[in-house]
Amino acid sequence: MAYIKETASVCPECLQQINATIYEDEKDNNIYMKKTCPEHGEFKDIIAGSKHYYIWRRGYHHDSLETPLDRETGFDNGPFSQFGGKQGLKGCPYDCGLCENHKSASCICLIDITNRCNLKCPICFANAAVTGYVVEPTLEEIETIMAHFRDTKPMPPAALQISGGEPTIRNDLPEIVQMSKDMGFAHRMVTTNGIRFTNIDYLQEIIDAGMNAMYWQFDGVERETWIKTRGVDLLDKKMKVIENCRELGYKDVVLVPTVARGVNDHEVGNIMDFAIQNNDVVSCVVFQPVSLCGRITQQEVLRMRYNSTDLFDDINKHSSPNMDANIFGTRFYPIPTLSHFVKLVTWFDDVEPFEMTSHEDCGFATIGIVERHKDPKDNKMRAIDDYFNIDAAVGDADRLWTFLKDTRLENKQPFFSRIFGAISPTIGKAIGDAMDSAGHFLIRKAFKYGFLVNTMRHLEFKDPRNLLDTLLKFSRIVLNPGWDSAAGFLNTNALLVSCMHFQDAFNMNVERTSRCLVHYGIYDRERKKVFRIPFCTMNTLHRPIIEKKNAELQQQTMEVTLE
Repeated sequence: MAYIKETASVCPECLQQINATIYEDEKDNNIYMKKTCPEHGEFKDIIAGSKHYYIWRRGYHHDSLETPLDRETGFDNGPFSQFGGKQGLKGCPYDCGLCENHKSASCICLIDITNRCNLKCPICFANAAVTGYVVEPTLEEIETIMAHFRDTKPMPPAALQISGGEPTIRNDLPEIVQMSKDMGFAHRMVTTNGIRFTNIDYLQEIIDAGMNAMYWQFDGVERETWIKTRGVDLLDKKMKVIENCRELGYKDVVLVPTVARGVNDHEVGNIMDFAIQNNDVVSCVVFQPVSLCGRITQQEVLRMRYNSTDLFDDINKHSSPNMDANIFGTRFYPIPTLSHFVKLVTWFDDVEPFEMTSHEDCGFATIGIVERHKDPKDNKMRAIDDYFNIDAAVGDADRLWTFLKDTRLENKQPFFSRIFGAISPTIGKAIGDAMDSAGHFLIRKAFKYGFLVNTMRHLEFKDPRNLLDTLLKFSRIVLNPGWDSAAGFLNTNALLVSCMHFQDAFNMNVERTSRCLVHYGIYDRERKKVFRIPFCTMNTLHRPIIEKKNAELQQQTMEVTLE
């Protein structure tokens, strides 16, 4: 056994915090987490299948330079007081949130607008059919949650994910999507199985309301796969949704496969082929290795566990006429890779930034450039690294952003207004403010165009095809940063391939939890207050407590109304 590090986790049985050791088993080269609960014994889980990749991605660690100042915890006898601690508080991962231990601001606000669903999937985080009760926030509560996130400091999330259950169950979904647009969320995702989108008129209604990403359940292309993962053959319905999107010219389909070992891991290559062949409407693939929530044995965990390292191995092993084997190699960049790059390009034009400083084990992303042909089955894909030296470009962005932070150029210091304001608090300060504004504008523009020119040094000429087109689209992102530019890049011949590897009680690492970027927005009906809860702690620890309490209060309100 080769020791790697110590961390903190939870017991899968009692959910109490316990110490955990991460190590490499030199017999099989897997990375494991081992932990012992005084009451329930020893537990072991596979964290990664490749020590090389596990260590390599540590080089892309980015700490947040923007502390998420707004906190929601500190209440007596909180909903998580079952875990003990003074005044119901015990520390990470219980005091969500966000608590003082959290290190990253919200990047995505996620709201479950219902736990009702039109499917009974064997793999599910939340389903009324399983819990035995229905809980749905009201429109007013949803608006309160959205407003709370948009008001958080120092940076509100620009992205919203409307989820469930199945959000299309609610008849007021168009109103909710429109509300999110009006609230200022630039990226508005609807997480859906897409069954209702087989109705093209309904799909058009949701698009018109403002959905600019369809976060679409897609587990494979074989009928047997759908029966295993969702309990029913959905393949024909899935193909109908693709046809509808193509007819409407909608290019913002995000394939979201949940992958479990021995269930549909053999479909990874098929899903990649499907995305490449339908790249005219599919802009992203976000793989989600299954999170093993609920009652499950230690043996089943080791048998079913599928990690991000397994995923990129399967992608690289896949070889077909549509895709070269080992197309990405080890170039599956951890999510925080572009953290400083994103902050930099948004600073250039003084547009709303967002946070990407998740833990490097939380997932990866890379971009492929699809070479399209008349027959989509002949489409091929090449890695973005064949066009750009990513490491060199990211390194330049990191150094420039660090320089701007160290010199405080990025925070709009009021130099002239302070001087002229001392002379005249009214007219003098107004003149100083104008000079500061103009000065900061010129500074940002100078750095912007200098950065763009410098980035051109990192062009790669391994494959000149599509090079000019790709270069022009990349330049637009730098010259006109924002969600629209990024979407414009992906809506052409680019394909984002990524992974979100959510945790469960067996593999939970508190270091990862404290850096989560995807936060559930929860309205506590008893306290009439919004809480932000990291994705993995919500589904592993908090969901049953919060939803049951809110459902009971909802039922009590209905009974009073009936009386």
